[in-house]
Amino acid sequence: MKQSVNVEIAGQTLSIRSDEGPEYVQELADYVDAHLRELSGSRRSFSLQRVALLVAMQIADELFREKDLRQRYRARVEARLAGLEAAFAAHEAQLNALESGDPSAS
Repeated sequence: MKQSVNVEIAGQTLSIRSDEGPEYVQELADYVDAHLRELSGSRRSFSLQRVALLVAMQIADELFREKDLRQRYRARVEARLAGLEAAFAAHEAQLNALESGDPSAS
């Protein structure tokens, strides 16, 4: 159920409609606001719009890096799982051979 949450970012109050709880929405707003304050502090001559675009690029960069990290982690997990499945299948074949009395299985 969507609910409205009022947050303040860069001195402006925004009403955000979200399915998430107010605490989560406020956490997002605080995160963006902190980035804006960090960048605007070192770039006083830039407009808020320009700083907001720089913040958007920073956050997009963080997102892309996290996606890449997750993708590489998943690939490692899938490779290990495939190795475990192959080892399990080999052991299962060996057990089946032993149970059938195949002397070459030992």
